Amino acid sequence: MTTIPVQAISPVPDRVAGRESQMSRFVVKVIGLCAQDKRAQADLRSGLGLPYERCHRLHRHLVRLVPRDVRHAAARRPYYAVAALIAARSRSAREEEAARAEDLAVQRKQARAAESAVEGSVASEAVPDPATGVDAGRVWRERVSLGASLAEAVNNGLLKPDSAESELHYMARVGSDSLHMRLPALMRQLNGRGVALDWAVLLEDLSWWDRHQDRVATRWLEDFFRVRMAEQSADSAASGLDRGESVADRDDDHNDVTPEENE
Repeated sequence: MTTIPVQAISPVPDRVAGRESQMSRFVVKVIGLCAQDKRAQADLRSGLGLPYERCHRLHRHLVRLVPRDVRHAAARRPYYAVAALIAARSRSAREEEAARAEDLAVQRKQARAAESAVEGSVASEAVPDPATGVDAGRVWRERVSLGASLAEAVNNGLLKPDSAESELHYMARVGSDSLHMRLPALMRQLNGRGVALDWAVLLEDLSWWDRHQDRVATRWLEDFFRVRMAEQSADSAASGLDRGESVADRDDDHNDVTPEENE
């Protein structure tokens, strides 16, 4: 599986930590609701690709989960869209998230133990969300964007490079209505296939789309090419190592020739 490198920029100016954690909590609550109540999951799934005004079956579940200060329909739509996408995850996608959460928990525990072993150091308190497998303690700009996820899908052979890049360029040009309609089909190509998705980051990006579309789209494209180039560099290094070993093997074979054979 591809390792997604750290992102270099933030998609929008002046991110607020409280807003980020608020969105992460919403995602965790939606995932928990889907796990506990299959009827609720079906209701949320019915909102795939629909505008906020037509998500009639979602209100009974999301009215209490969407932050109270998010009141305008356009501002609420990203929450409804992400909730529907989460509800539409396949069983394999849910299992992948659980496995990723377990792996991150082990890594974080080992890191805290290592930090505690250093005299005068303070162990990190950051832990992964138990439901999503996302390390909630990572700096927001270091978390996985949609562009990085698409690049990971390409690196894993799930999508063709040109198709994934064209999809990003298309989304960069369209308004929120077309973007929201496009996401369900795109997510179906990624869910449950070993690709990391950060629902809270996607929610944040969709929330900024109407006001900072160019910034968000630029981040998606930069992350896409950054992850792609990292994979290509790793492949080139591996190929170079293989070629080096081949040359060394040939040299060894040459050195094994006896003087009599040379004559």
